Amino acid sequence: MRALSQLLEQLGGRILWQMPSFGQPLGGEKLDEIIAIWYPSHKAFLKLREMPGSTENFKLRGMCVEYAVLHRCPGDMFL
Repeated sequence: MRALSQLLEQLGGRILWQMPSFGQPLGGEKLDEIIAIWYPSHKAFLKLREMPGSTENFKLRGMCVEYAVLHRCPGDMFL
């Protein structure tokens, strides 16, 4: 999470909340954790892979995370 936090700091983003997932009533996605991240703009979100340190971040993520889903949601509903 340190590598992700450093990337988010460079982009002006931040983790809003992070919590375990204990299941769902419908669907078959096996999720262990849900993380809500705020980005200052859609452009900043898309720039994530281009930032210094992103290679290391995604390498570490690949070692730790078997399955991931990204959902883009309207950010103005949370701030």
